[in-house]
Amino acid sequence: MEDVLVKCEKLDHFGRGLGHVLGKIIFVPNLLPSEEALVKIVLDKKKYMIGEVIQLVKRSNDRIEPKCLYENCGCGLKNLDYFKTLKFKKSKLIEILKRYSNLEGVVKEIVSSDDIYGYRNKITLKVKNGKIGYFKNGTNELIEISRCAIASKKSNEIISILKKSDLSEVKEVIIKDFGELMVIVKGNMNVDLLKPLASSIYINDNLVYGKENIIAKLGEFKFYVSKDSFFQVNMNVAFKLYNKVLEYLKNSNSKRVLDLYCGTGTISLFLSKYFDEVIGTEINEEAICCANLNKELNNIVNVRFICGDVSEEIHYLKADNIVVDPPRSGLTNEGINDILKIGPDRIVYVSCDPMTLARDLKLFKGKYEVKEVTLFDMFPWTYHVESVCLLIRK
Repeated sequence: MEDVLVKCEKLDHFGRGLGHVLGKIIFVPNLLPSEEALVKIVLDKKKYMIGEVIQLVKRSNDRIEPKCLYENCGCGLKNLDYFKTLKFKKSKLIEILKRYSNLEGVVKEIVSSDDIYGYRNKITLKVKNGKIGYFKNGTNELIEISRCAIASKKSNEIISILKKSDLSEVKEVIIKDFGELMVIVKGNMNVDLLKPLASSIYINDNLVYGKENIIAKLGEFKFYVSKDSFFQVNMNVAFKLYNKVLEYLKNSNSKRVLDLYCGTGTISLFLSKYFDEVIGTEINEEAICCANLNKELNNIVNVRFICGDVSEEIHYLKADNIVVDPPRSGLTNEGINDILKIGPDRIVYVSCDPMTLARDLKLFKGKYEVKEVTLFDMFPWTYHVESVCLLIRK
């Protein structure tokens, strides 16, 4: 098929340019609203097409020269002025909440990231045929990289070393940088060149150098980071987000807070200073083990962690305030019904997926008023956005 001229009408929810051509919708990454481009059709389905920019014909005033040099990577908004990316994310959530939850006027602001480059404390690099990089969006095709604009300085130093190393027997490398740095290798390689920068090195889940866990600092708290534990990738924005959770809760008269899906206990410990008791629940045994280590590390005695399925443990728990920070898939219907049975005065819902947030809020609306939603740009240059939502019992 010959190249076609596409005019971008708007961005879709994944940050791709959306237009119409040959009677179909076409999605074109890296094409901005009002821009026109000659586009190569790379996928032609019955109802839509996906294209790739060959030549930009009309340029938007909002287009910038990105620091990320790679096409079809995770930085889908890298060509758009940063403050316009914030506007896009806020507008996206407003549209999704209106369409799927019939909610209007609840989105208050989007909190920006102080660091828009070099903010990621964790990256996962793929390796194919001895070359290292990221997989092209939706494929197993490798984009070989020499550096990553959103990764930390130390992570990029590790990338430089890896590119000089024999990676013929390596499939994946994970780098975690919290001041102390951990490298996790899937496969086999000589790691001697990594040791001067790393505090911890794993090969195939086996510790081969340094410490079992590294330590991350967030405000006045310290947290152990294990090879498998989850931690927010942008520490600056995570600190702002946790303070918003606290702001939504601390004006209540409650002395006890439930933190459901507590992970390694970051939110629980953050709230401990302001409540008599915080109870965190999480099904992942290793995460709870890490949460208890974090409790000891910070000398906190008023937090209790329970390892178990939230839908089962919640029957034995009561509190006037509940914090939920579920996985991307959101809450289950059973989980929502269990929370409704407890009937807390306030629910603070932390979400990383606008669609599942909208779905779940619709189920809470009968008994709870969605008071407000604050957005956080945890992932600059991507289409992702974090939300913190306050629900008040009617």
